[in-house]
Amino acid sequence: MQFSGGKRKKLRLTGDQRNVCYPHSLQFYLEPPSESISLIEFENLAIDRVKLLKAVENLGVSYVKGTEPYQSKLENEIRKLKFSFRENLENEYEPRRKDHISHFILRLAYCQSEDLRRWFIQQEMDLLRFRFSILPKDKIQNFLKDIHLHFEAISDEEKSVREPEILASSPSLSGSKTELELESVYKIPFADALDLFRGRKVYLEGGFAYVPLKDIVAIVLNEFRAKLSKALAKEEELCISLLLTSMCADIWILANLLEHKDCKSLF
Repeated sequence: MQFSGGKRKKLRLTGDQRNVCYPHSLQFYLEPPSESISLIEFENLAIDRVKLLKAVENLGVSYVKGTEPYQSKLENEIRKLKFSFRENLENEYEPRRKDHISHFILRLAYCQSEDLRRWFIQQEMDLLRFRFSILPKDKIQNFLKDIHLHFEAISDEEKSVREPEILASSPSLSGSKTELELESVYKIPFADALDLFRGRKVYLEGGFAYVPLKDIVAIVLNEFRAKLSKALAKEEELCISLLLTSMCADIWILANLLEHKDCKSLF
């Protein structure tokens, strides 16, 4: 990401090119942005991302996560700040671009201490959980492939053969055959479902776990947390090595501002 003093020159992309850049309304942020942005846009993106994550935090305290009031109010906050949140919406390139760049900006600010990293990771995970929960079922397989999780949904025939075992081992299905019939089930390597295994919440067979869609989000979030934690550690090392440069000094100031109570007026 490069910076300039002037306004950003908007990219003119066709529909196909836009889809290649940001094919989904949610991201794993595997690649950093490479375009140039102005310092004014840098600041505005950072402030809007902090507002979004503060809203995620506050709603998580005020409401039970995943409930209708929580989902509705979080969607309103995301819409108000013009971030991406749903598939199949028109003119989604700019909201997805904003989501991408602003995430990486805050990585630089929130990699500075353990407390900042912990807070940032938690809010980003809650935001991803919300976006994944409203991702259409027909988009999930492509999303998993794009984030390098090669999980395949089993056929209805396979699901029927293993129905008793899956129902008995998956509390999220509440033992309901009807719910299982409507739910996708993924066959994934045992090593990717260790948390579910430890909690005795998954059916295992032949080195594979059979995971209902309701539980796949836990695996996606664990993968996201691991990647983000590793990335923040690397960025902390980078910022320490560049601490005397003017850009890192500005980022350090931003991080300190976001920590102090006198900045609550921003949110």
